[in-house]
Amino acid sequence: MVLSQDPGVPNPNPSISYWQIPPLQGIADHQSEQLPLQADVVIIGSGLTGTSVAWHLLKEHSSSRPLRIAMVEARQACSGATGRNGGQIRPTPYMDHFEYQEDFSEQEAVKMTNFQVAHVEALLSAADSLPEEGRLAAEARAVDSIDAFFDEEQWKRVVRMHEDLNKERPELAREFTVLEEEEARKVQPRDAKILRKNYEIRAANWGQISFLPETVGVVAGSQKMSGAIWAYRFVTHALKSLLEENANFTLDTNTTAHDVSSVADPSVPFNHRVSTSRGDILTNNIVHATNAYVPHLVPGLRGVIGGELLHMTAQLGGSGLPEAGRWPSYTGNDSLPGGRAWTFFRGGQGYELDYASQLPRNGELMFGGGPGFEWNDDVDNPVNANYFSDGGPMIHSTVSYLNGALPNYFGAENWGAERTDFPEPVGGDVWPGRIKRVWAGVESCSSDDRPYVGRLPETVTTRPAKNAALGGEWVASGYDGEGMCFAWLSGRALSQMIAVGSAGGNGADAVPEWFPRSLLITEQRLAEQGTSSGSEGKSASLFVDQSIASFWLLVMVIFFS
Repeated sequence: MVLSQDPGVPNPNPSISYWQIPPLQGIADHQSEQLPLQADVVIIGSGLTGTSVAWHLLKEHSSSRPLRIAMVEARQACSGATGRNGGQIRPTPYMDHFEYQEDFSEQEAVKMTNFQVAHVEALLSAADSLPEEGRLAAEARAVDSIDAFFDEEQWKRVVRMHEDLNKERPELAREFTVLEEEEARKVQPRDAKILRKNYEIRAANWGQISFLPETVGVVAGSQKMSGAIWAYRFVTHALKSLLEENANFTLDTNTTAHDVSSVADPSVPFNHRVSTSRGDILTNNIVHATNAYVPHLVPGLRGVIGGELLHMTAQLGGSGLPEAGRWPSYTGNDSLPGGRAWTFFRGGQGYELDYASQLPRNGELMFGGGPGFEWNDDVDNPVNANYFSDGGPMIHSTVSYLNGALPNYFGAENWGAERTDFPEPVGGDVWPGRIKRVWAGVESCSSDDRPYVGRLPETVTTRPAKNAALGGEWVASGYDGEGMCFAWLSGRALSQMIAVGSAGGNGADAVPEWFPRSLLITEQRLAEQGTSSGSEGKSASLFVDQSIASFWLLVMVIFFS
């Protein structure tokens, strides 16, 4: 992870993400005829966080006076982490609750866990509220949830944690089914008959078919705990809806924010100026929603928020793998039509997990993980590698791993022959072979393993607001690979802070009751990280050591926000 350097601005020529094929016409490169000169709120960034802030400000906080909201984006709309992620919304309270207990009060630990779990319903509901075109395109759905473990010691810890959760929060524990050893590896006879009839699987004993033949244990989650979404389509259609419904909302893509400055002139009724590649915007509220790139415009957060470069693929499974809705069930219930999502915990230290989800229409497997850029320094990792560039070249060892790992997980006998039934690609962006696309993305990380949300202290921005009662600078970032379980409701909370609490910073009157206080960016929290008055704080190497030691408790099933 890189925490201390200036991330710069996003690469103008990023790798092409499968999620972004094709770009949404009319939105991907949308610009106003003229860049707004003034706005109540300027949102820098057009991903899940920025869209959530705009969505909730306009839908929940604009009844008395319509807010003027200007969103600017350096590249195409939703071209960053949200448009490059794993597409899963899969909290893991059976792991996370106990980490939170170690760091916070019991009440705060419960609130943190509930906050992440709430994202499943929140995102699926938001997608369902879109006009029909957007609702169908987003493919927001409940999915079969499988966490598969391949390391005995790690599995033993997970079993104990689930048992402890059952004692403390049985209402959560009952949403997960623990299956060990042979129970996790076998397919029930009733499912085997269906599989034998419909798929090209060859096995001597149809009652012993396994789609995870080497797993030592599985945790299967209920649909309340597991969703998936085509995040790029959800966000771009949400932006389209906001533009159509709100004349005071503007979206300007390919408009890079280069600088933020204070406006000292008392005759100008605005605190700040946002300077972009297409002109300046005066405003009282600035939302920094650029994920790992936040420290470029807020240098005081270097050493607190950083970035990591990770890889994703879209590929076809073998003809022996079931279609969405036809997988063998672990819990006795039918397989969900939305498909299945997996996290493969490979054991060991560091980023040794992979994740996959199955798209419901054509069955593509969206597969990510592999040897992390920062954790595999001795293999294929150039010294001058740019952790903040998603434009390539791809890391050869990581891409090679991702292109070949899935048949090992599912079993070569089960995998079957290559599929020949995939629709013929239109254009050159979707590749013709089994591997449909490979791309990179930059996720944000934080120095204490949890997001930073709220009003930025002026000691960090070094940009005083002459009238703090009118607003300030705000941030939501540092999701540590779990943006799909943090970003949307962090954006909602931030919208309330902006609308209600601009005069009081992060006071209790401005922060929603349901929002975990431990996520707020405060002077005290920054001081604990060794950062104050804009200094750079912890070194990247120290943070990496801490993260390796604690990572197995963290579930990074979606690696981008």
